Amino acid sequence: MLCLPSAAAAFQPADPAGCGSIASQQHNPSLPQASTASRGMLSFSSAAPFRPADPAARGAMAAQKQSFRMREFDYFVVIDFEATCKEGSRIYPQEIIEFPAVLVDAATGGLLSSFRTYVKPRHHPVLTAFCKELTGIQQEQVDSGVELAEALAMHDAWLAAAGIAKNRLAVVTWGDWDCKAMLEFECTFKGIAKPAYFNQWVNLRVPFEAAFGAGRRNLQEAVREAGLQWDGRLHCGLDDARNTARLLAEVMRRGVHISITGSLVPAHLPEPEPEPEPQLQPQVAPLNYCLNWCAGGAGCCYCGVPFRGNMLMMPGPTQGRYFFSCGNWTPSLRSMRPFFVWAA
Repeated sequence: MLCLPSAAAAFQPADPAGCGSIASQQHNPSLPQASTASRGMLSFSSAAPFRPADPAARGAMAAQKQSFRMREFDYFVVIDFEATCKEGSRIYPQEIIEFPAVLVDAATGGLLSSFRTYVKPRHHPVLTAFCKELTGIQQEQVDSGVELAEALAMHDAWLAAAGIAKNRLAVVTWGDWDCKAMLEFECTFKGIAKPAYFNQWVNLRVPFEAAFGAGRRNLQEAVREAGLQWDGRLHCGLDDARNTARLLAEVMRRGVHISITGSLVPAHLPEPEPEPEPQLQPQVAPLNYCLNWCAGGAGCCYCGVPFRGNMLMMPGPTQGRYFFSCGNWTPSLRSMRPFFVWAA
C-alpha cells in the first residue's frame, strides 16, 4: 500500500490500516516482482527533504549541501527485522515476519520515508504467544503477508520510486544480526537472491561508541543516553527502525563519520609474490688464498700444504705428484677433507 504524507517536514510512519495501490514500480530484474495486491505498505515524501525554518539552520544546511559530493553515501536505509521466536529456546529455522525500513538523508540526517511489509513464515506459520506478545505482531498480519522474496522486491521498488542510487546507499542496523545472520541465513536457506546492498552495512553501535564511549547497552538505552525520547513500541520493527534512524542523525550531528563496519563480501587478498630464486653466495677466497687454487707459483695453499707450480712439495708418498686443485676448496669455501684432486 502506498501512502503519501502531505507534510514532509514531520516524519510519519506508514499507517498499517492505510490502503491504496502502487501505480508503478521499477523492479530489479534479478529479483522476483512484487504482487500488485499490496499487502505491505510504503510511504515517502514528495517534497524537499527536511528544511528547518530557522535562517541560521538553513545556512548551516547550505554549507552541508556544498560538501554533499564529498560524502561516502547519499542515503542511509535503516532496517530492524522481527522474526519468529519462542520463549526459552531458539526456533529453527527462524524466519523474518516484519520487514521495515526508514530512509535517511546522509547530508542532513532528515528522515525522508518509511517502508514496512509483513512476511508470512513458511516453516512455522503459527506465531507463538511469546512472539506475538514480544513484537505486537498478530497472526492475521503474517497470514496476509508476503513471501520474503516478494518483500525484498517491494523494498527494492520502494527505493527505486524514491530515486535512490543504490551504489550510494548504505544499510544501517543496530548490531550485526539483521544482515549478517538473519537475512543472510534465510536467503541462503530458501535460495533467495537479495539485493547486493544488503551485503554490507553500518553497525550503528560502532559510531555510537565513538561518540559516547564504549559499553554494553541495548537500543533503547542508547537512545536515552543520547538525550532522545523513545518513540513507539519496543520490538515493533518499524518503531525500532525509526528510533535507530533518529539515533543515527544524532551521532551524525556530533560529527562522527559513518562508514561500513560489516560485510559479507570477502576482502580482496593480494596475490602472493613469487618466491625469489635462491641466490648463490659470492665466492670469496680466504685471506691466504692462491689465485690458481693451489696451482701455479709457489708457497702454501690456504689449507697449509706447500707447493711449487702444480707439484706437491710436502714430504711423504705424494711428494712430487702433480695436482689439479685442492680438495678443501668448495664453491662455499667450506673445508671438506684434506686431499688433492690429482692431475694424473
